[in-house]
Amino acid sequence: MYQTSKTVAKSTIIFSSIVFTTCFVHWILVNLYTHYCAPLSIYGVFYTLLSLGSPLCQFINTFQLEVAKHYITIWTIAGASLLTWFAATINFKNNK
Repeated sequence: MYQTSKTVAKSTIIFSSIVFTTCFVHWILVNLYTHYCAPLSIYGVFYTLLSLGSPLCQFINTFQLEVAKHYITIWTIAGASLLTWFAATINFKNNK
């Protein structure tokens, strides 16, 4: 029982760390994009006309999109893993 609790705690810490890091990177990228590529003002509308096609803005936007896709994948894998673990636990108890 102790080993199971230790494994679950370690997995939860790793998962939480990955989710937090992914969210933090996404937040940084969105703020960089807003600051350098699309400022939040009426001036920003005109500035975006010039900066929208810049390589820096394209890189930030693409990287941010890939981080968001990665985040969705993380939660999908976590959900599938949790369902598999529950099913295996129930199946193990039923076979005893």
